[in-house]
Amino acid sequence: MKKTRNEPNMRRGHSGHALILAIALFITACGGNESILRSGKEPTPQANTDSQKTTFEKDLEAMRTAEFSFIYVLRRKDGETLDAQDRSVIKLQTDQINRRVTADDGRAVILGSNFLLTDRNMAVLNERFAVENFSPSPSTAINSNANTNAGNQNIVR
Repeated sequence: MKKTRNEPNMRRGHSGHALILAIALFITACGGNESILRSGKEPTPQANTDSQKTTFEKDLEAMRTAEFSFIYVLRRKDGETLDAQDRSVIKLQTDQINRRVTADDGRAVILGSNFLLTDRNMAVLNERFAVENFSPSPSTAINSNANTNAGNQNIVR
């Protein structure tokens, strides 16, 4: 039987397909089995604890990061949400404060300042609100007004 010119090309085409199929099988067979690779390994806990903080904690941390000398948190004594009259009193008594932030779903106001509130202003705030002092200790305060208010720094009445 006489070979035609197309016959050798046909054999070469079939062997080329077989080679490609063999390479594809080899590549897929060499990959790791993910379920075996993951078995016995516990997922590592996330190192980012910032996302676990409440918004109140984040707001308070922002005041600390701003390096305010005085940081106070005001809340209603009954624990309810601050209303318009409460906010008005806070604004009036803290007009010299550097920063005021409403926090804890409207139940608190965080005050950050480099200046101590006057005794009169603190008395009005203490009468109406539960006041928490988160000020840094005098040794770590950047500007503690030591010359004029050294005795009143950490007093919350």
